Amino acid sequence: MTANDKAAAATVRLAATANENGGIYEEPEAYRGSCARTTFDRPSAKDGSVGILIPEDEIAGLPRQSLVKVRSYDRRSKTVDGDYVGMVVAGPFAEPDAMDADAPTLKLPAVHRAVLTPKFHGVGSVEILGMETEVGGKTVVVPAQRRPAPNSPVFLLGKDRIQQVLGLVVERENKPIRLGLMNGTADIEVLVPAAQKSVLPRHVGVLGTTGGGKSTTVSGMVLRLAKEGNAVVVFDTEGEYAAMCEPTEDAVMRRLLADRGLSTEGAGDSALYVLDGCDPAYDDHPNKEFYKLDFADISIGVLTELLDIPEAQQSRLSDAYDICKTVMDRLEIYPAKGSREEQQEALEIDELETGWPRMTLEMLIDVVSGAISHTQKLTEFGIAPQAFGGNEDVVFKAIKEKNIEGNKYSWLGLNKKLWKLKRAKLFAANPRSKINVQEMLTPGRVSIVDLHDMDAPYLRNIVIAQILRRLQSCQETKYAARQSGPEAPPVTPVNIFIEEAHEFLSERRIRQMPNLFEQVVRIARRGRKRHLGLVFITQLPGHLPDEVLGLINNWILHKIGDANVVQRLKKILSGVDDGTWSSLTNLPSGHALASFTHMTRPVTVSVDPTPCKLLMVD
Repeated sequence: MTANDKAAAATVRLAATANENGGIYEEPEAYRGSCARTTFDRPSAKDGSVGILIPEDEIAGLPRQSLVKVRSYDRRSKTVDGDYVGMVVAGPFAEPDAMDADAPTLKLPAVHRAVLTPKFHGVGSVEILGMETEVGGKTVVVPAQRRPAPNSPVFLLGKDRIQQVLGLVVERENKPIRLGLMNGTADIEVLVPAAQKSVLPRHVGVLGTTGGGKSTTVSGMVLRLAKEGNAVVVFDTEGEYAAMCEPTEDAVMRRLLADRGLSTEGAGDSALYVLDGCDPAYDDHPNKEFYKLDFADISIGVLTELLDIPEAQQSRLSDAYDICKTVMDRLEIYPAKGSREEQQEALEIDELETGWPRMTLEMLIDVVSGAISHTQKLTEFGIAPQAFGGNEDVVFKAIKEKNIEGNKYSWLGLNKKLWKLKRAKLFAANPRSKINVQEMLTPGRVSIVDLHDMDAPYLRNIVIAQILRRLQSCQETKYAARQSGPEAPPVTPVNIFIEEAHEFLSERRIRQMPNLFEQVVRIARRGRKRHLGLVFITQLPGHLPDEVLGLINNWILHKIGDANVVQRLKKILSGVDDGTWSSLTNLPSGHALASFTHMTRPVTVSVDPTPCKLLMVD
């Protein structure tokens, strides 16, 4: 008998044996279409996760962050106990069939430059998100009380089901804006609702090291929020967003946009706000607005902190402030003569939040100059009055009635600090040069506050704090009008982006300026109910204190190399597996971990390239 005859006879015998035992093996119905199987638990197994084994030809289709359904199969009753939904959180790792990965059989050919690749399979870990059940005719995911059985089939979820499970479905009326594409799955958009009150008014943190892609993320969000009708304000400390009115000219960005079927574009309605006396970051902007601040917006508490004065001078400032109010009253500057409305308003002013209406820095300087003359027993001002010229007698009388304390040196020290603030030229001398915050609340407008030409951080902080307070006040007025009657126009959602948030709200600065921080906290808390959301952006998240991180509910985390920061974030942000936390230190530029309140679980996103022009790119 030849070798071929022997082989044919063996095949006949095998076929006969198969027929005697039920015929050719057929995969059970419950397993058909599966891409993996659950495995037995190993000593390193954890509650809430299960290991999976993946055939070689299915490995490429199951990258980390893939969503799967595990059909728990009871081999004795041959029934399905339930369908679990999970996410691949580790692997797939390649493992050779029937031998150890460090077997000499595999090592020797490799080190001698031979090629020997045995059959292999994939090993991964799936975190169980819950169990599917029917509620009101809909399939929902509820917490799982059990674990899938070993050797149960694993199926990839379809696009629509993935979006439902992760909460990525955003209805059109909620004005979805696209952040990018979800990693690990094809063509799944990560959308954020621009108009849903439970999402973006809850504040956002965009964190990551330099070069991680924060500027791309922020500019894309700004542009898309404005296109959906939100009013967007950007405090731009470096001047990189000043040219957002133009489409991007970057060749790489243009190619990447084309790859995703996206086009280049600039902000359709934008304004560049530049402090009068400073140079704009982008001189070709078609709508530049030069502005000054209103000194009357600054509360006495915030002013004390901004001047950074010792305790003795703080007492002098408090006295000068009260005297200035008295002089303004007697000269009928405020409250105006015969105005009962202003007289009542003066009684209700909350001086923890705002300053005294119509008070100017020059008025306060005049009072301090008068106090210096008074301590020296002079009857005239040492220098010409800035605001109260011709009314020196009224100033002197108010000073004498106050019976001020302190020697001339503490008054001189205060006077020096006030003149330093005056030389910064932040404050308007007349109402026409004040910043028009009301314009910033125009639906669809991008308002960029250019701070790049202001070297001193305390000056930038004054600008940010006072514009923030004015925005919040205007939004409060609009919200109150809307509540009083349906005929009032709807409240426009407002999103405020604060670059270099670590400079504005660092732990050291909060200790130095508790009043300023409390003002920001009040804005943050009230804003949530009035469609006013803050976005804190920083490349030094380690400098942000827990008090600031506690204000944030939505997160976009780019590459973070500081292990201490990651540990802090772990205590705040739930639903992120250890593998994803570990990957934060090596995230490629343009990728980020996104967690928003409408999502059921954080996801890693390949952020869309920016369609607009940036002057400085991470």
